[in-house]
Amino acid sequence: MKRMKYFVVVLIGIIVLSCAPTSTTSTTEPGVDNKEKAQQEYSIAYEYYKQGKFDDAILHFKEAVKLDPQFFAAYLALAKAYLAKNDVANAEAMYDKAKQIDPGDPRSYEGIGTIYFLYFQNYDKAITEFQAGLQVDPTNVDLLNGLAACYTKKKDYNKALDYYRKSEQIEPENIETKFAIANVYIEMGEPDKAITYLEELVAKKPNVTDVRKKLAETLVNLKRYDEALEQYTFLLEKEPDNYYYHLQRGLVYQRQKKYSSAEKSFNDAKRLAPDRALPLFYIADLYIVQMKLGKAESTIKEAQQLEPNNIYAYVLLGDVYERWGMSSKASWDKNKSKKNCGIVNSALSYFNTAISYYTKAKADVQYASYANTEINRCNTYIKALQEDKWFYCKEGG
Repeated sequence: MKRMKYFVVVLIGIIVLSCAPTSTTSTTEPGVDNKEKAQQEYSIAYEYYKQGKFDDAILHFKEAVKLDPQFFAAYLALAKAYLAKNDVANAEAMYDKAKQIDPGDPRSYEGIGTIYFLYFQNYDKAITEFQAGLQVDPTNVDLLNGLAACYTKKKDYNKALDYYRKSEQIEPENIETKFAIANVYIEMGEPDKAITYLEELVAKKPNVTDVRKKLAETLVNLKRYDEALEQYTFLLEKEPDNYYYHLQRGLVYQRQKKYSSAEKSFNDAKRLAPDRALPLFYIADLYIVQMKLGKAESTIKEAQQLEPNNIYAYVLLGDVYERWGMSSKASWDKNKSKKNCGIVNSALSYFNTAISYYTKAKADVQYASYANTEINRCNTYIKALQEDKWFYCKEGG
């Protein structure tokens, strides 16, 4: 199964959180009356912001900076409100204005760096901003983690770890930093090192579910299945109705070839998420492993009724028909003769049907590589079968 990596969300969270509007007041004095009115407008805007009413918040934040053009916190808040509306250009302009007002405050550099990191994936420009911020505040953990996140995206893992280590020295108990370090090790293909950090986090924060989830997934990758099951059991004790945890526990059972336990876990997930296709896909994949191909096909069709545009169904249907073809080919290979030419024709039909499904699966880039590999495999089988058919079956048998 394909899964999106959780660590990107965590790293973005590290960068973004400190840029949120606060009730900080301006230290600039444009005039007592205007300053007080600006603060009132800011307070009104801040309440709208907390309620998710971003247009109203922007209106009052703008009034605040109109009354007090040097109101640094209001410009930061305006930037954040614009980002909430995906108005990146105006957000960047507000951060630039804040930087002009107080170039000694690292938050504007952090904000612009975050924009380049998150919205433009321009990691070099993000690095420039984060580094400029560190010139102002060398011990700023958010800036250090922002740099580390950039270098992680650039796959310069050693440099990423260097910055995370600096951040860790400043705030040794920062959970997000330790989690990010574990994720870097996972990306580097060194899950054993990641386990050390994740287990340390679990010991310190036993009820942080995201850490346990990552630990469980990493243990599965290391084939430490019993330990992974312990983590999923703990998570399910806390959240018995979490269908994802049932799916993952079922997957561990499947890896252990405990197919009855796996199917039970998958069906528990199906019960908890009756409108989702994913539990059905897991069940179908289990049936494919067990060569229960008819049941697998019908389960996939059931999933398609729930999510007709889910491309993963075509991946699994391709697998079903490829295995039917492989089974027919194995029967043919054991007894090649003219009387068995029907088996050749069946195998060819299965492989061609598999190719048609894999071709549809290629529409989603995350499945394209796998689909191409299986198409090539099917074509190899087809070529061998066609040669046998010509030799043994003459005019089609």
